[in-house]
This record gives sequence, structure tokens and C-alpha cells, in this order.
Amino acid sequence: MIYIITMRHMESLRIEKKHTGYETNGTENSEFLTVEEAGRLEKDLQEKIKPIYEKLLEHPSILEALTILDTLPEHLRYHDKNHTLDVIHETILFAYADVADDTTIEQQAIAAAWHDVGFVQQDKENEIIAIQLFEKSESYKNLSEETRTEVIKNIQDTEVVLKEGVPLLLKQHSQYGYALDGDISNFGRKDFFERRKLVAEELKLDLDDIEVQKRFYRFAINLLKNHSWKTKSAYRLREAQRIQNLEHAEKEWGAINSQH
Repeated sequence: MIYIITMRHMESLRIEKKHTGYETNGTENSEFLTVEEAGRLEKDLQEKIKPIYEKLLEHPSILEALTILDTLPEHLRYHDKNHTLDVIHETILFAYADVADDTTIEQQAIAAAWHDVGFVQQDKENEIIAIQLFEKSESYKNLSEETRTEVIKNIQDTEVVLKEGVPLLLKQHSQYGYALDGDISNFGRKDFFERRKLVAEELKLDLDDIEVQKRFYRFAINLLKNHSWKTKSAYRLREAQRIQNLEHAEKEWGAINSQH
């Protein structure tokens, strides 16, 4: 059953865009909006996706995942249930903005709902646990083979990959990438630094220790610097703010190093 409201009249995204030579997976020769333009467009999109988001939260497969997340350990300051709700929302936003069909939006929202359930058992290598829990779930029994496969592939893609010492998030398995972009949407939002703080708290990092702070901030900078959006909509809506976040993070890094 499709738990989507079929009211998706996508209006033209005719806003003047900023063009750069920057290329990303699936966004070659694409253009991104300024922060101000993206804010105006997103405000309009938010109104359109609100009923879709609310309806999809009633989907049995999403409800099952959210019920599991009710048992998350209390130390998870970043990877809590609210994070998953945010990822579901952002996944729908990006898919809708790219005029994805209703079935794809539903599929990607389900993948977003299940991507972090492994945290109920362990923080490290939680993706393996998430897949195991999904394969044992009622949802797995009831979903189509295509959706089951896509959910598993999206869970696999949320693992940070170290390539020559550089942390990356790669779309190696999933077909679309909306859930992956939704997972780290805050890279291109103004709340990035608030979310970074929550990650540090979750990892129990003592940021008063200057060496710990340097290592953590450098890791975050590397994620921002090497990040590429997997979908055109995420690139359009989030790239300008990602660049601003990176510039701020690098200035912050420079100030820390000049003092120590």
C-alpha cells in the first residue's frame, strides 16, 4: 500500500541559480542556490511536503522502526529518535524537490526510518545490527523485494568510509541517495555546529582538552571539505550553506591553532 497523499503538483523551480564548476555524484554540471534563495524555496517546499511527511509517519514499516528507536540508550545525544525523524523529513524533502514518484518517496522514507536502528545495541558498526534487525522485522516480511533491498543498501551507505585516511560518505550501494543526503543534511544547514557539539557529547569527548578538540574539529572539517551531495535537490538546497559552514570551521580551526 502507498501511504502517500497524491497531491504532488511540483511548481517550477525557476529561481536564479549560482553556477560553479563544482561536480558531485549525480550533480554534474548542476547549479546551486544561494543561501537566501535556498531558504525561500525550502519554505515553499516545506508546506508542500508537510502532509506527505505526516502521512508517512503512519506507515507500518516506519512506525515499527520508530518503536525500536524508543529503546535507544540515553547517552546518544546525536543519534537519537529526533535525528531519525529529521532524516525522514529531509529525505522526503529532497525526493519531492527532485520530483521523485510517490513509490520512490515512500521507499526512501522507510530506508531513512531504519538507517540507525542498530544503535539500540551498539554504536560502532551499528549498520550490521540495523540490517539484522530489519531482516527479522515484520516490515521485512511485508515489503517488496525492491524496497527491502533498497533499505539494506541505504543502511550500508550511511557508514563513514576512510579512503586514504580521508573520511567520506559514499553512495556505493543505494539507487537514489535521498536517505544518505537526508542523513547528513545538517552539513548544509545553519545548525551544523549545534549538531557537531551533540556528536562530541555523544562520544564523551572532552573539548576542553585542546588536543582532543583539534582532532575532532579536524575530522569534522574533513567531512565537510570532502563531502559531495548525492542528489541534485540536496546540492541545490544545501551546497551554499555547506560552503559557509566549511569556511567558518576553517577560520575556527585557524584561530585555535594560532592560540596553541
